[in-house]
Amino acid sequence: MMVLSDNQFIDAFEQKLLSPDEFNHQGHLRLAWLYLQQYSLEIAIEKLNSGIGEYASSLGAVQKFHCTLTTAITKIIHQRVQQCGGSSFELFIAKNQDLLTNMQTLILSYYSEPLLNSTAARVNFVAPDLKPL
Repeated sequence: MMVLSDNQFIDAFEQKLLSPDEFNHQGHLRLAWLYLQQYSLEIAIEKLNSGIGEYASSLGAVQKFHCTLTTAITKIIHQRVQQCGGSSFELFIAKNQDLLTNMQTLILSYYSEPLLNSTAARVNFVAPDLKPL
């Protein structure tokens, strides 16, 4: 599989041409990291939520989009970028392996499962109930 440059990755995503194989968990993290390099946190969150929702819809997978997860993960990535930087996504992930390997445990340190699994959290961002982001 050819590795897409950052710009190719963003373009393919925004044109809804990105292969679902490329837009796995790591692909979601990469897109969030890339948007946070270009935009403020608020705009990155807005672009991610609308873009991922539209992408999922284009694949007939609307039920897979989760607004609270997308927003919370983007906020966590933003905090980590502020703390440790990383001149590339690869370097950032190397310093933050838990984002790849242990995201569920990380998210559940902020959210109870009932809240995270609620329809309200899926459709709109809800603040965490265990500790603030």
